[in-house]
Amino acid sequence: FLEISSTFFKQTVVRDLLICSRGPFVNQNRKINLIPGVIGAGVGGTSAAYFLRQKFGKDIQIDIFERGEVGGRAATINLEGKYYEAGGAVIHPLNLHMKHFVKELGLNVHQGQGGLLGIYNGDEFVFEESSWYIWNFLKLLWHYGLNPVRMYMWVEDVLDKFMRIYRYQVYDYAFSSNEGLLHALGGADFVQMLNVTIDQALQKTSFSQKFINEMVTPVMRVNYGQGANINSFVGAVSLAGAESGLWSVEGGNKLVCTGLLYASKAQLISGTVIALEEKTLKRGRLGELATTFLHL
Repeated sequence: FLEISSTFFKQTVVRDLLICSRGPFVNQNRKINLIPGVIGAGVGGTSAAYFLRQKFGKDIQIDIFERGEVGGRAATINLEGKYYEAGGAVIHPLNLHMKHFVKELGLNVHQGQGGLLGIYNGDEFVFEESSWYIWNFLKLLWHYGLNPVRMYMWVEDVLDKFMRIYRYQVYDYAFSSNEGLLHALGGADFVQMLNVTIDQALQKTSFSQKFINEMVTPVMRVNYGQGANINSFVGAVSLAGAESGLWSVEGGNKLVCTGLLYASKAQLISGTVIALEEKTLKRGRLGELATTFLHL
C-alpha cells in the first residue's frame, strides 16, 4: 500500500496531491497571497494537508475538496457486521510516513500473518509451498533456477532507490513532474520504468518467461487485478507488496486519513472540482489557481 500510494511515496503525483491556491496566508517570515486547497481526501490529500499545517502553522486556512468519503483507496466495506479492507489493504515496512502517522495519531498496528503459497494455472498447481523452508527453497531452485533470488535483489534495488525520496523531503526539495522525481531517485533507467511493462522490464533483465508467467503475473492479479502488461514501475511496487513484514491499521487503514484530516484542522468541502483556472499577477508572475467546484 504505497500511495506513495503512497504516501509512499506511497507520494505519487495523483488526484489527491493537486494543490491550488485560493487566497492569502502568512508564512513565519513573509506574507504569501495564497490559501492552499487540496483535491481529494485520500492518503495523499490528507497527508498533504497535514504537512501544510506543520509547515505554515495554525494561522492559515486549508481546504480539502472531496466528492466521496474520506480515505480514497484506503476504503473498507461492511460484510455481516465486520469491516474489511477494500482498497489499499497492506502497508510496506519501509513506508516511513505511514509509520510516523500511526504513531502520531495513536493508532494500533496489525501485523499480517503469512500462509502457504500455491500457484494455480487454471489446470493444476504449478507450485506449492510447504512448512519446510529448505524444501521450499530447493523446489524454487528446481522450478525456476536463480530467478527467485534475482527477483528479490531486483526489488530491493528498486526500493533502495525509492527510499532516497525521504532525503529530498527532509530538505523540502520538490519536483514538478513524476519524471523529474524518478530521475533524481534512480536516473534514466528509473524513468524508463514508466514507459515499459513489467513483462518487458523483466525480460530485458533476463528473467525467464516461465518465472514471469507463474510467479510475477499472479502477484499482479492479486494486487491490481491485472497481468504482466502492467506498467513496470507499478509492477515493481506490486512485487514489493508481496514481501514479508507487511502490516495494516487496526480498524481500517482509512483511520489514518480521518486522523490526518483532524490533525490538519482542514476544512472538508464536499464537492467535485470541475475546473481550475490559472491567474497571472502583474509583471507576468504566476498568481493563483481559481477553483470551480460543485457542492454535493
